[in-house]
Amino acid sequence: MKRPELLSLSLYALLASNRGGLFIVFLPLYLVAVKGSPLPVALVILSLGYIPASLIGPWVGRLSDRAGRRRPFLLVGEATALPLFVAMVFAPGYVLAGAAFVAAELALAIGGPAYTAYVADVTRLEERGYGYGLLNATSNAGGVAGFLGAGVVTLVFGLGALVPFVLAVTAGSFAVVLLIVPDRPVPVRAAPRATFRETRPVVAFSLAVSIRAIGSGAVATFYGYLAASLGANAFEVGLVAIAGLVTAALVSLPLGRWIDRRGEIRGIWYGTLLTLGSYGLFLTATSWTETVPAQAARNGGLSLVGPGMQAWVARAAPPDRRAECLGLFSFINSTLWSVGPLVGAVAISLAGTLGLFAMAIGTTVVSLAVMEVLYGEMGLRARLLGPRAGAGAV
Repeated sequence: MKRPELLSLSLYALLASNRGGLFIVFLPLYLVAVKGSPLPVALVILSLGYIPASLIGPWVGRLSDRAGRRRPFLLVGEATALPLFVAMVFAPGYVLAGAAFVAAELALAIGGPAYTAYVADVTRLEERGYGYGLLNATSNAGGVAGFLGAGVVTLVFGLGALVPFVLAVTAGSFAVVLLIVPDRPVPVRAAPRATFRETRPVVAFSLAVSIRAIGSGAVATFYGYLAASLGANAFEVGLVAIAGLVTAALVSLPLGRWIDRRGEIRGIWYGTLLTLGSYGLFLTATSWTETVPAQAARNGGLSLVGPGMQAWVARAAPPDRRAECLGLFSFINSTLWSVGPLVGAVAISLAGTLGLFAMAIGTTVVSLAVMEVLYGEMGLRARLLGPRAGAGAV
């Protein structure tokens, strides 16, 4: 394993991961308190920041593959986002500030597929789980540091200091890419885009494992509200989030090694089962403290699911189509995740909290069933239908 390259990407992940979690929690508060936005509009702006960004994944991934380079895409994304975050500070009103945020997230998405493909470029097949697990661990550790740092900064200087804090983090992540991350060439193919035959396995896999993302997205945006409704104050809601991040930071690396030993599909299966159990814990919680182990279990499961999915796609993709296929996977997975809050809102309106978690549990069970039909990794088809049932597993 080329450890220096992977460690440099880990340092980048440690800094870059601050932004996403901070904005999910603090951006609506910032737009409301500092820029005067109505809360519903602030939530729409937050969604717009992530949905369009996922749409460009296959395209920028294809550009990275054709260029045979990864680092320039990270540099362009970070350098373009930096002045847009500055614009958020000086923009008059929430409309322009929100537009700057959406544009900044779109800029950062330029480097997304190149970043995930770079991990596969510098690891051997039997080390992919370790590589993605390491970056998942450092990303979650960075998320903890970001929450704590932003909490102190906004407590002392107010919510107006949130974007300058993000600016400092972005400047640091840009410096890491510029000065530390190597510019490693990758194989190049002349054809402009992958064929359907090349991407079909990735599309099928992405749809199968991402059905559960609908429920996961709904729970991700609801667990804080659930904790608050059970008596948690703002600080205690933050503790619930940090408990999940700390869990993921601690378990991601050993779980990544487990994926290398036991296989990606098996890791995704068990991780999905663990998130399924966490939904039961959330549903039966009677106090906010009971949501802490639920969130820890959820993030522990995602620490198997995330690296497992990325490692599978990196293995299935042709080496010179790696970033494009990872971008395609991200597009499908992120789109279904983004639908989750909307579906969750409908479920809550129809059947309350029970309806939301019933939807999350249902989509998770469907995802497990589709995975077993396509891949048969757990041998359930053979047990139910006889030995020949597992023979045609893809």
